[in-house]
Amino acid sequence: MDYLEQQDITLEMVIKAGLLEPGIIVYAASDSNITGTLNADGSIELTIDGRKKVFPYPSGAARAVRNISVSGWVFWKVKENDQLIDLLRYKQKLQAINGQ
Repeated sequence: MDYLEQQDITLEMVIKAGLLEPGIIVYAASDSNITGTLNADGSIELTIDGRKKVFPYPSGAARAVRNISVSGWVFWKVKENDQLIDLLRYKQKLQAINGQ
C-alpha cells in the first residue's frame, strides 16, 4: 500500500478557496484590541511599536504578539455575524471541501 502524504492547508489556500477575503481584519484571542490585516498570500500584517511587519504564517504573527509559541490558527480570529471565529474553523471547512 502506498502512503500518500496530504499537504497541510495554508491560510493562502483558504483565501484562494474564497473562504476568507484578503484585507479582512484578524483579532488576537488574548486581546481583541490587537488586530492585523490578512493579505492575499496568507500573510498577516501587524503594526508593532509603530512599525508595520508582515508575518508569512499566522503562528509567527501570534508569537510576535504573545512572545511564546502558539497556534496562529487558534490565536487569530475573524468577525462573522458579530462573533469572533478562529481561523482554524476556516481551515477545517477547506479540509471538508477537499475530503481530508
